[in-house]
Amino acid sequence: MADAFGRLPGVDVVHDAPESAVVIAGQAFPVEADVVESRELAGLLEREKSDGRRMLMINAVLDDAMAARLEDAGIGFVDATGRAWLPGQTLTKRVRERLPAPRRALRAGSLRPAQLIADHPEEAWTIRRLAERGPSSEVTAHRLLKTLEDARLLERHGHGRGMQRRVVDVEGVRRWLAEHGRPYSPQRLSCFVRDPTALPTSISGYQMVLTGALAAEQMGLSVLTGVQRPLYRVQASGEGLEQIPQALGGFRTEQGANLTLISDPEHLASSDARTDADGRAIAPPSRVMLDLYLEPRGEAAVGVFLDLWGSKDIA
Repeated sequence: MADAFGRLPGVDVVHDAPESAVVIAGQAFPVEADVVESRELAGLLEREKSDGRRMLMINAVLDDAMAARLEDAGIGFVDATGRAWLPGQTLTKRVRERLPAPRRALRAGSLRPAQLIADHPEEAWTIRRLAERGPSSEVTAHRLLKTLEDARLLERHGHGRGMQRRVVDVEGVRRWLAEHGRPYSPQRLSCFVRDPTALPTSISGYQMVLTGALAAEQMGLSVLTGVQRPLYRVQASGEGLEQIPQALGGFRTEQGANLTLISDPEHLASSDARTDADGRAIAPPSRVMLDLYLEPRGEAAVGVFLDLWGSKDIA
């Protein structure tokens, strides 16, 4: 198999390395290498997405459609003709053309009011009231309310500036938010502290807000996401976030980490946060749900959370 990849232009193979990896643009991607027959490919693609950790030598000639499906799944390959794609490389043009256009994620100005609507479906919202509580601009609040109304998730009552909109499909609003509010690449860091269950409510002037799976458990909506560690949103960003582990008496590390911190300068978690019996701030359910995407098996965890949350009111 090493010989097959070694024949590819621009690819160097190092023998007797401690583990299999692909190095692209100075970054190393650990991979699992396998030899497969063409008849096995369809089943393999149905079973998994590789996330860049799978590389196959295929004893067949791939057509364009199958090669595109492998790239789309993040599975590296070389076939019998030498056609190849490696994890970490840019997708070829044929794959980029097959992928759906990326959905625009909600920005903070829309996310905060969207979370409020999902968390308080019993409320009657005017543009001004939603903008004030968001906080957001009236233009953004109007656009969000109109979008949800067009999706038949809200209905209007009254006329003019006093017109109100009420939720008519609670579960639908929450599923809409799960689809459109997914967090993409926030600044976060892993660290080790002495006792992650006994953290202060604020550090260095920044409020710490529990979110993710452990916050869901506090709400009575237990969601398993693999190895659980506390996930906290902190209003610090950049260098300010980097200094939080030391301020907590710990240190930043990936190995053996027992706490994850997420930068939250937009106050997505602290806006409308709740306080538990110990005085700890807990993110609102909508934010907890969205932050499950950042944990292991996030997609499945969000689905379970939505099933449990449904149209219930969480006090």
